Amino acid sequence: MAAKLQKKLHISKKSSNFARYFSSKKIRLYLYMKKIILLVFGIVVCATIADAKPKTLWLVSDGAAANYIDSTLAVGWGTSFQQYVHPRISIINLSEEGMSAKVFEATGLIEQMKKLRKGSYVFLQFGTNDLKEKKRKTYSSPDALSRRISKIIATAHQHRINIILLTPLAQPYYKEGKLIDRLGSYPDEIRHIAIYFHLPLLDLEQLTSEWLSSMTEEEAAKYYMTPQLPQDEYKLTAEGAAIVAQMANDAIKNGKSKKLKKVLQK
Repeated sequence: MAAKLQKKLHISKKSSNFARYFSSKKIRLYLYMKKIILLVFGIVVCATIADAKPKTLWLVSDGAAANYIDSTLAVGWGTSFQQYVHPRISIINLSEEGMSAKVFEATGLIEQMKKLRKGSYVFLQFGTNDLKEKKRKTYSSPDALSRRISKIIATAHQHRINIILLTPLAQPYYKEGKLIDRLGSYPDEIRHIAIYFHLPLLDLEQLTSEWLSSMTEEEAAKYYMTPQLPQDEYKLTAEGAAIVAQMANDAIKNGKSKKLKKVLQK
């Protein structure tokens, strides 16, 4: 009897030791898994916080997109476009009369661009002032324009900044009732650059050309302001700015770039 009791106690002791070992192993596994879960959670939280920081959108264009203090005279399409931009993106309109790829380079904006947060956006719309040979401060030949834009793109790529190219707006210049192209090969040059670098393109030249071709010169005066001098830029009225901004918004929505669509409000 005593021997049987001792044997049972011995078996019970072994079982108890095994149970304690098994239980201890489960606890260690639980604590390990808890650490993994907390680590993953921390990474997700940090990524979410980082993503919550506002990204920036630079709009770099000529006077047709600029902000104006007195909106009764002219309104840039960049001003009207702000209503479509997602609230988590801070838009900075650097557009101004006389802006060109050469001016962008000469004023140090390439260096300033390097300071933008990764994932920010830069909309580049050159061509209107780049083609003016008599204005040496803004002029670039088509080849020089390509080199300058390529330099901006290379710098942006190094700093993980998204470049979006835009063709310039068509100008309301008519002859015998027909719209006349005054931009030459510059829009095509920008299209070729977009294809070469696989960049999103907002072809506002094509869109505004089709739009202006559907109306007379007198009707176009409702949307474009007549320059005081022939070499001056065309500026937009409030109605014209609203329409061009809508064109840009629709072009992004209907485009293939999912990354670019994040710029817009849902």
